[in-house]
Amino acid sequence: MTATVEESAGDAIDGRPMVSVVMVAYNSAKYIEDAIRGVVNQRTEFPVQLIVSDDASTDDTEAIVSKWAARYPDIVEYHRNESNLGVQKNYLAAFRHCRGKYLAMCDADDYWTCRTKLARQVSYMEKHPECAICFHRVINYYEGSGEMSLSNGGGRAMQIHNAYDLSQRNVITNMSVLSRMSLLDFDNLPEWLGDVRLLDYAMHMLFAASRPENTIHFFKRPMGVYRHSAEAIWTMTEKNARIQMAIDVREHLIEEFADRPDLVANLKRACADMQSNMNKPDAPAKRKLLSRVRGAVSRLLPVPRP
Repeated sequence: MTATVEESAGDAIDGRPMVSVVMVAYNSAKYIEDAIRGVVNQRTEFPVQLIVSDDASTDDTEAIVSKWAARYPDIVEYHRNESNLGVQKNYLAAFRHCRGKYLAMCDADDYWTCRTKLARQVSYMEKHPECAICFHRVINYYEGSGEMSLSNGGGRAMQIHNAYDLSQRNVITNMSVLSRMSLLDFDNLPEWLGDVRLLDYAMHMLFAASRPENTIHFFKRPMGVYRHSAEAIWTMTEKNARIQMAIDVREHLIEEFADRPDLVANLKRACADMQSNMNKPDAPAKRKLLSRVRGAVSRLLPVPRP
């Protein structure tokens, strides 16, 4: 019988967990219990380390996480920054505590719904040593409207097999990823990672491109909920700012992969496409259609729980 994470926590060899889960948090008291519950409820035959990195929260985040750490001392590790570092530097601080063979992510406002998520992903990675990253479909939950949708529609994620494919488009939701930690030197990560807003895409690219033979695997099964705090319509300024963040991280990756002309060409092409979308308003008809589809699905299905 497969054990829960709690039951298997003592089975580590030399005290090393199979998976380190990084959960960054800042004033996350409203959501973080769902996120933690989704991790400790995992059914595995291996130990899991959950690192909660609190970026100097001013709400009840510390008290809530401390309660879970006391209940699951072999799983939950609570680390609090003395001052607020920002999301990117908080991630980098959390990475220093990872001891696992594999790295998973789950921000404090997201959560996993499938209790065999880690077991499925680890099983695949163990059987396929060439696989650098695996990821899965998620349910987008728009909290403001109560609508839901499935990520990676149109089969785009099924076309991501390696770093070359990923350099063309980013379809990976961060909380769905399992990465092979041995592929990167976490003591010598590029300094620019602390400055880019889209650190997740940068990390996925660094893992995927670390060896020529690396592959990426996609699970069609939805195994988590990615929470959107509100269904707000972006202003043009907000839209352009998000596009600029996506361009910025790609410009750093272009320099990082200067010896990979295939990746550089795709990254430059993606930047050009994004530049052309600057100042272009979204089509209201398309937005309305998407909202109708999400609304229809949401009326039929409840929001999954961890």
